[in-house]
Amino acid sequence: MKSLKRRRRRWLLLMALLAGAAGLMAWAVTPSFGRLPDGERLERIQRSPNFVDGEFRNLDTTELFTEPAARWKSLRDFFFESKESLSPPHPLPMLETDLKVLDPQRDLVIWLGHSSYYMQLGGQRILIDPVFSAYASPVPFINRAFSGPYPYTAADMPPIDVLLLTHDYWDHVDYPTLTALEDKIASVIAPLGVGAHLERWGFEPGRIHELDWYEHQQIAPQFTVYAVPARHFSGRGLRGNRTLWAGFMLEAPDRRVYISGDSGYGRHFA
Repeated sequence: MKSLKRRRRRWLLLMALLAGAAGLMAWAVTPSFGRLPDGERLERIQRSPNFVDGEFRNLDTTELFTEPAARWKSLRDFFFESKESLSPPHPLPMLETDLKVLDPQRDLVIWLGHSSYYMQLGGQRILIDPVFSAYASPVPFINRAFSGPYPYTAADMPPIDVLLLTHDYWDHVDYPTLTALEDKIASVIAPLGVGAHLERWGFEPGRIHELDWYEHQQIAPQFTVYAVPARHFSGRGLRGNRTLWAGFMLEAPDRRVYISGDSGYGRHFA
């Protein structure tokens, strides 16, 4: 009798594990996760000198964790350690600007929080890594984006000439934000592979320009965007570094602007 009960418990445990795995797999293919590069996009990636043994690499050797134990300690600390003093004691002050009435010929930058910026340069309206959602993660209880009310929505944005995406982490490429902005964006410039997410979300391929490091895209007669190296990582699911990460140099007639793209320090800064 005891042996039968043990077998039943094992079967129940196995069924629960299989059900959990099936649910996780079904959840991980929802639209917000995007899509890994395939077809001609993957072939182009495989020709990149920065793609080695099935993944993109930094110019300087960079380990996400220096030893296996550090990964588990980081996860433990993230979920269970005290978060005291990691956030401001009160919401940061926010001043909403009516972006639609700004003179598009005036060069300016407005910080939208974290790594999101609205920029006007050389007569171009530029939006960088916009995140207007409450959470920068696939689930609504991790990585809350703002502790107070956020003043901007997609409806507050003027027509955007160029959307710049530096890499596909959740706090830089936000599915609800980008799908809400889709009809306002004339063109997108992103590192290799990131366009696969956008195409799954309804962006026409002709609007998407994917660049390897040191490649460039001219978006107006006197306005050019250069992709430059960054020291970072990428990924929206269990498989990381299948898409590239980058910084950008924006070159207009009167000035140049460098966007680091979450880069850690490295020899590329020289």
